[in-house]
Amino acid sequence: MRIVGRRMLSTIVFVVSLVFFIRVVLGVRLVPPSSPLRRFNKHILNPVALWVAAHRKVYYGVLHHTGRRSGTSYTTPVVAKVTSRGIIIPLPYGEGSDWCRNVLAAGVCSLTMNGAEYALHSPEVVPASIAEPLLPLANVQVWRRVGIQSYLLLQVRSRAETPAIELAPKSLAA
Repeated sequence: MRIVGRRMLSTIVFVVSLVFFIRVVLGVRLVPPSSPLRRFNKHILNPVALWVAAHRKVYYGVLHHTGRRSGTSYTTPVVAKVTSRGIIIPLPYGEGSDWCRNVLAAGVCSLTMNGAEYALHSPEVVPASIAEPLLPLANVQVWRRVGIQSYLLLQVRSRAETPAIELAPKSLAA
């Protein structure tokens, strides 16, 4: 069973890497808003990424947020960078993705990354011209080639401001 799981994970990583390579080298946009690749990422790759993020040190974290209409708690794997101005998350699908709209509507979320928990607030979509000077050059170069034009900037809530963020459904929070 472990061999089958490793083969499947290796295949998934290969396919995603191939798509990424084609996009970076050829400059071909492969992910229209409702593409099969986006659905694959959401339903297959994201659950694998969430498992990996919980068990290994990786370059991405797990974003905990609440649905803007349902009040349901969600977890989403995201690439995130800690900067002097807060946490910056690239938006490869733009600000129209469900998780980004949820965070913007709620105004708060939390991020677990490499064992550290960040309580975040004041989400703001910023253009590359604001985010890129705060990021490592290697990330900026790759994300430009991939075509990322906007980022989500979140402020880190200090421990003195609030002990934690409540991610309960809206109907129970009142």
